[in-house]
Amino acid sequence: MYDIVKWVHVCSGMIWCTGLFLQSLLLLAAQQKVQTSPAVQILRSWEKLLSLPGILLVWATGIYLAMAGGWYQTHWLMVKAGLVVLLSGLHGIFAANIRRYYDLNTVPVLAMPVFIAGLFLLTAGIIFMVIVRPF
Repeated sequence: MYDIVKWVHVCSGMIWCTGLFLQSLLLLAAQQKVQTSPAVQILRSWEKLLSLPGILLVWATGIYLAMAGGWYQTHWLMVKAGLVVLLSGLHGIFAANIRRYYDLNTVPVLAMPVFIAGLFLLTAGIIFMVIVRPF
């Protein structure tokens, strides 16, 4: 059972990250005021389909894995959990700005290169903590 949950956790993490990257593309399109393009509409529907289920599955399976593996007190997992909390916050920022733009026509003023760099760094940090477990 543990290995199956671990597989679901990794797959849902990939799905969630794909949704985050789609959110980034939607915000970049919003800053260029490209709202009605068919490609943008397809991206938005895929983002809605991927992001929320991905984040929910990551959290649910992650908590199970931490408890079942007895890792809930290890330092590497605490750091990883902190990075996941930050990534979840970034997800919330992206989702709120997408909703504001596409529902209220408010152009996002996010510094997207900084946020996209943060997305890559947080994801890389999470992967590093899982593979290397430095402490």
